[in-house]
Amino acid sequence: MKGFARGAGRPGLALAALALAAACRQASPPPVEAPELRFEAVSGDRVAQGERLSRVLGCRGCHGEDLTGHVWEDDPRVAVLYTSNLRRAVPRYDDAALERTLRYGRRPDGSSLWAMPSEIFTHLSAADMDALIAWLRTLPEGGPDHPRLAFGPEGRRLVAQGELKSTPQWVREARTKASPSLDGRHEWARYMIRATCSECHGLDLAGTVDPGDRSPPPDLIVAGGYGREQFRHLLRTGEPVGGRRLGLMAEVARGRFAHLTEREVDAIYDYLVARARRPQ
Repeated sequence: MKGFARGAGRPGLALAALALAAACRQASPPPVEAPELRFEAVSGDRVAQGERLSRVLGCRGCHGEDLTGHVWEDDPRVAVLYTSNLRRAVPRYDDAALERTLRYGRRPDGSSLWAMPSEIFTHLSAADMDALIAWLRTLPEGGPDHPRLAFGPEGRRLVAQGELKSTPQWVREARTKASPSLDGRHEWARYMIRATCSECHGLDLAGTVDPGDRSPPPDLIVAGGYGREQFRHLLRTGEPVGGRRLGLMAEVARGRFAHLTEREVDAIYDYLVARARRPQ
């Protein structure tokens, strides 16, 4: 169900196994590293950095291009859910409360968010969170207030059975989950991947399984079958090798990953290739 099932309906990178085998015979340069775990600072302007991060992190994908929110789930039997109007919500929080809400999915009044992927933001560095909040503070107020989530009878049943989970529940379950550290030389990439790729492919990058999804996000071992330039092209344009057409991955690449720097893309590529080549 859209908005609740993490990873559902999200086509990811698809690739033939033969391509992976070919890539494993290629030599790879040393991994790109950064002195601290944060996205690359492309300028000294904190607000400009926050705006770039808002695109990389996908804020507009849920809250709309103008960030005023919209209907996300509209089935009265299950739930009626709007994404937040950030132009209205942000001014009502001080910085500390806003940061806690983004990281842990719980409002200052104790109520839970739903469908907000806070588990991928929990480990954002202080510098990145600070830049993101600085940019959010520049948004002019506007747009309508939206009602809070309203569950229908089927939704309440699914919550009771644990099939629908609140954001704080996802955060708690994610505490021990992460992509493998490998040899410890790819921590920058792991940091960025948690806040990007993990949203669809899982925190361990092993892909997701949804019986109703005809093209579920795969294990990102498939990325090892891309050459460096092919991978750069994929993340900039959403166009994979072989000329296939991708759905949400294409949208994510153009809307989010196109705003990654070249060093960030290369670091992510190096990690995914190293992960693909490790003994299975």
